[in-house]
Amino acid sequence: MLSLEQCSQKKFLVFGLGISGNATLSQLKKNKAFIECWDDNKKLREKFKKNYRVNKNWFNCNYDFIVLSPGINIYTHPKKTFFKENNDKIITDLDLFCSSITNQKVIMVTGTNGKSTMCKLIYELFKNSKKDVYIGGNYGTPVLDLPYKKKSAIFVLELSSYQLDYSSRLPSVVSILLNVSPDHLERHKTFNKYISAKLKIFKGLSNNGVGFLDLSNDKQSRILKILKQEKYNIRNVELIKKKFHNHFSANFISSSLKGTHFKNCLYILSKIAKQFKISNNIFLNTIKNFKGLPHRQEIIKIKNNLTFINDSKATNFSSTQVALNNYKNIHWILGGLAKANDKIITTNFKNSILKAYIIGKNIKSFLIQIKNSIKYETCRSLKNALLSALSEAKKNPNLKQVILLSPSAASFDQFKNFEHRGDVFKKLVKKYA
Repeated sequence: MLSLEQCSQKKFLVFGLGISGNATLSQLKKNKAFIECWDDNKKLREKFKKNYRVNKNWFNCNYDFIVLSPGINIYTHPKKTFFKENNDKIITDLDLFCSSITNQKVIMVTGTNGKSTMCKLIYELFKNSKKDVYIGGNYGTPVLDLPYKKKSAIFVLELSSYQLDYSSRLPSVVSILLNVSPDHLERHKTFNKYISAKLKIFKGLSNNGVGFLDLSNDKQSRILKILKQEKYNIRNVELIKKKFHNHFSANFISSSLKGTHFKNCLYILSKIAKQFKISNNIFLNTIKNFKGLPHRQEIIKIKNNLTFINDSKATNFSSTQVALNNYKNIHWILGGLAKANDKIITTNFKNSILKAYIIGKNIKSFLIQIKNSIKYETCRSLKNALLSALSEAKKNPNLKQVILLSPSAASFDQFKNFEHRGDVFKKLVKKYA
């Protein structure tokens, strides 16, 4: 695999012009590569055509390398034959990044839920111990916008199944797979293929590195079966088969880290602290002062006995379950673009959910799954759902209640992304509550 410095005079197609594509173009240009680019979105093409050659006939051309953005689905693309014929030329920005660093330490994190929080925790741990640490990948900063030439740098990378699927160069000193539940099956087609994409995070783990594979939710041992089938070397990978009790006093843990789903995150963080010889005081200071990420069980307002929680990042039910476990007397706002094969099972939450309020353009798929177990109302819009929940909550003002936006669905039917959905909810709460 070639480094950025080896890209000079090579011919590249950069396919996908989002934030990672933009960073890729910039680095390739600096390193004097021949570049053509394309995006199926006309607005993005217009944005780049002044500075780069946007080639509408890209599928009839020859390239040395094709840098693919994670969001592009080559398996269903109208020109999928081109991608199949040029499969050996496909690389990612992550491949370029990993081939361009030398001895810098890379920590890679994936999982269906919780990976952003885990990355931020690790980042804060190193930052508090005065290390030269950077965070990026799926977390927000594209890897090629990180200072890959800094010799002292430690990189904490959040990686999605999409990024892992197309990448082949994945060197790390720490690799973490937090949990796996069915997600993104519209892309991966089967749960086993999704698991296989996630497991790639261990392929480049160094001989002196450490890996953590959380199997505490792997009830059918599907992950272990795939590990054996694909003959992974997991000699340095700790298999976590239960939820660890960390024996920390509640006073030592930030309210943003309370809940059973964080137990193994804290356990892994403690092991990383030991691996890098970070003191126990710094570790404890990190978990005590950690501020949660936006849109992840974010408490946005408490008024009298009513708490408003923005959990817009919950795009599948396994993520929503975490919030439903943490609260009582819930007015639950859900709905949106349903994930393929995602099942909503509310049996264990009948006593916690006062009522559900369904939003989005596809009400039916959610209605079928909850109508026989909990009270519900179809609201379509987020505004209507909030107003209905407020009206219902006011009927019993002396009861401590929660209005929870935890959609168990993608947002694209009504919003740009989950952040946009969460921000709209915050504005509505500010206006009406």
